[in-house]
Amino acid sequence: MKIFVTGVQGALGHAVAGILQSERVDYLGADLPGFDITDFKKTHKTLCEYRPDVILHFAAVNDVDGCEKNRETALRVNSLSCLALATIASNIGAKMLYTSTNFVFDGNTKEPYSENSQPNPLNEYGRTKLLGEKHVQAVCPAHFIVRTSWLFSRRSKTYISRFLTMREKPASINVIGDQQASFTYVEHLARAILDIIKTDNYGIFHVVNKGVGSWLDFANRAREIMRFSTEIRPIKLQQLNLLAKRPLYSPLTSTNYEAVASFKMPSWQEALAHFIKDLSGEA
Repeated sequence: MKIFVTGVQGALGHAVAGILQSERVDYLGADLPGFDITDFKKTHKTLCEYRPDVILHFAAVNDVDGCEKNRETALRVNSLSCLALATIASNIGAKMLYTSTNFVFDGNTKEPYSENSQPNPLNEYGRTKLLGEKHVQAVCPAHFIVRTSWLFSRRSKTYISRFLTMREKPASINVIGDQQASFTYVEHLARAILDIIKTDNYGIFHVVNKGVGSWLDFANRAREIMRFSTEIRPIKLQQLNLLAKRPLYSPLTSTNYEAVASFKMPSWQEALAHFIKDLSGEA
């Protein structure tokens, strides 16, 4: 099997590449600055020469507020690149997997979102990711769309991930307590994705660690395990005056994934414990 990976320098791309290397799978990774996925002519040439069996499309503009400021860039990277890659995948007979987000939903619900729930994004990031989903669905029959939520890992850029990796932690931090979703350990997500692409079960999959919580819950649980002295101060999302509107409640259920997968996603509490062991060098 030959695999083409976009966004290979990101947290998820790096994790997937590590597994592929350990399993001696032939793969080609692409990322900025050496490879711009929106240079569609170069992308087409590269893929037609390499002719992968699977395209893993992880490259994205994930800065939610940045997408509001730079809508054209968000559209090109999060949406139009999907159209280009899906077209190429269809032409060369490759499977395509595209990672999307819980931000395609508006949060106006009391139950976690299933793969059959109706998307209604609140911000430009969610809108461009949803449009990317639609391009992949329309153009490439052999597609997997993996929606995930609140990634954390050593290389993740999320606020709490960066905090937990600090050797010298601050005296206090503010953590949002009124926004709830699912958490996803990048190492587990990488395993799940490589599990999915071995099948022909095409469609939409929600892949997250089990359970629902806030970043405040996450930080407090991490403090219990790591025993750091930083004071954790609860705040509300609206206090941050962020540019992009965000859903207050957007957990995902993994019904489709659990029906076909051999790798079982553990709870977010177990995943957090694995992450902290990795940070301490015990894993």
